[in-house]
Amino acid sequence: MAQLKSSLLPPAGEKGYCFTFWYHMFGATVGSLRMLLQTADPWKKTLVWQKSRNQGDQWLSVQTHVTLQKVHQVILEATVGGEAGDIAIDDISIISGPCPVSDLCDFEEGSCNWQQQTDDDFDWIRQSGSTHNANTGPDSDHTTNTPAGHYYYLPSSSTDRTGQTAAMSSPLYPAGKGACVQLWYHMYGTGMGTLNVYQKSEDGKKALIFSQTGDQGRLWRFAQASLLPRVQPYRIVVEGVKARPTLEGDMAFDDVQLMDAQCPPHGFCDFERNMCSWSNLGVGVDQGDWLRGRGASPNPNTGPSVDHTTNSTQGYYLYVDSSVGEWGSTSFLVSDVFQPSTRGHCLTFWYHMYGSNVGTVRVYINDRKMHTGGTEEGILKWIETGNKGDKWHMANVSIKHEEAFWVIMG
Repeated sequence: MAQLKSSLLPPAGEKGYCFTFWYHMFGATVGSLRMLLQTADPWKKTLVWQKSRNQGDQWLSVQTHVTLQKVHQVILEATVGGEAGDIAIDDISIISGPCPVSDLCDFEEGSCNWQQQTDDDFDWIRQSGSTHNANTGPDSDHTTNTPAGHYYYLPSSSTDRTGQTAAMSSPLYPAGKGACVQLWYHMYGTGMGTLNVYQKSEDGKKALIFSQTGDQGRLWRFAQASLLPRVQPYRIVVEGVKARPTLEGDMAFDDVQLMDAQCPPHGFCDFERNMCSWSNLGVGVDQGDWLRGRGASPNPNTGPSVDHTTNSTQGYYLYVDSSVGEWGSTSFLVSDVFQPSTRGHCLTFWYHMYGSNVGTVRVYINDRKMHTGGTEEGILKWIETGNKGDKWHMANVSIKHEEAFWVIMG
């Protein structure tokens, strides 16, 4: 463990201050990074922010509004996870007053100024780990993919009534801000209700921009919606609607992001900005993660030196670190959900398999019936094994399925 401590800081004052820093957490065995506030009288440490595991080969910013009215120190604490993972920090700043509104909220520090609505029946609850009901709800958040991460959820109860609601609204955004909103949601349980996302103008008028109903399986799901033209400031509202009295209807949401760029097409991702709607399956199911990287592989004599999209060291791709794990270990990557089509679907991707000990890549499709029955992978649709040389290859996979499905690569 390593700690970086500030000098003694005075009480934060009436408006507090905004503590900002940049961090880089990249590698298959990255540990954790925490921000704590420590007071001298009494001697006490308070956790205000944390992040665990790989966050990609990129610098990310954190801003925290500190309001502590005691003399204190800020501590940045890093814990090692293994040899294949580094943590770095840079550009620390302290500015008087509250932090500016962020375009992304992962709820790790708090609510990010999202507010509970007062004209509903229940409140969303900030939670980490599992919810309190069996056979419903997530076991971890989406951001960190661990039980330590936070999300908001709406608990179900045997006293619920059909149509009861809980709603949270974002901070107020300027009329010219944002073109697309993205979030991750979890709707697992036989008594699941409906999740609605609205765009609400300052005058109170709101428009439904996304809705999902019913059991969506034991996975975090991706949602995005294009924002409507507006002339007034607006908020994003996330609403949960109860289906009926039940103990199997806990719904959750996490990682809400407002983007100025247009929403990317459904099913397309070049990994240049992020992982889009793809996510790692998670702890307890597989033995590792797909990592977003660029440039040469961290291991010699294997992996690509450039991505396929830009054919340069600046372009991003996803890879599995071969130096971590045991022979036969698996890493599963999960797509968004695709609706059935009479014409079917064509999955196209480029793959790179180079090295004397390269393993196997498989493509599966899964659906709610198979997933509920305990099948994590589903139906095998494509497979490739062994060294294919130091170049990118294209694959086309035809998919015809009568149910809504998702793709799993591993």
